[in-house]
Amino acid sequence: MNAFERHGIKHLSPSSLRLYREEPAAWVVRYLMGVKDEMGPAAWRGRAVEAGCDRLLFQEGEGPAHDAMHDEFEKAAMGVADDKAVKERADLIQYLCQCMLAFREKAWPVPMTRQTKISIEVPGVEVPLIGFADWTWTDFGVDLKTTQRMPSVAQPAHVEQVACYMEATGKPFSLLYVTPKKWALYPVTPQEAKDAMVRVRRGAHAVRALLERCSDSHDALSIFSPDMTSYQWSPEMILAANKFYEGAQA
Repeated sequence: MNAFERHGIKHLSPSSLRLYREEPAAWVVRYLMGVKDEMGPAAWRGRAVEAGCDRLLFQEGEGPAHDAMHDEFEKAAMGVADDKAVKERADLIQYLCQCMLAFREKAWPVPMTRQTKISIEVPGVEVPLIGFADWTWTDFGVDLKTTQRMPSVAQPAHVEQVACYMEATGKPFSLLYVTPKKWALYPVTPQEAKDAMVRVRRGAHAVRALLERCSDSHDALSIFSPDMTSYQWSPEMILAANKFYEGAQA
């Protein structure tokens, strides 16, 4: 039994490796202790806008796109009406309008696939690296990112994500960033993808090293002393980590 099997890890992902790099204790709580990180309004928004974009790209029209977007958001929100949810709900139409402007300018045809499962092997790592590419065409792919503020360049975590897609498909990928006021398309260059894959592979081996050395999730968590102020720590994760540390120090 290898280290991944012993800890019940069946696969890795670019986002999980980024979490391990930035907040390794949070990674332990989420993936070894099994404490789920509940999605919030920003995640609901991303999925909702993507659902609307699917209808636009597959030429179902603006009406079905609006309906799909709002339905997806409300399904996730389940009636939540705090300030963050209200703001994200109100901004949905503006996000979709910016997507429409991008699609019209780029004049992309109907995609070949949506949410394509991508799986690649990392040498020396016993489990695959898995992700899901938003849209692919014959000779390129695009991944959508919704954000309140437009970045000046593609974010490293997102580049790592599409670099895996590029390696798996052999196609170039771009990141489509959309805010309520503007959109931008950032192609990921071959060199950017190459550098990102170095980080991804190192991350996969770092996770493997941790799993090799630790007998269980508590053993792994005892290595770290997090401050838990990062956005990557949900209330449920903080509660679980504090319970462990308090017990370990009793």
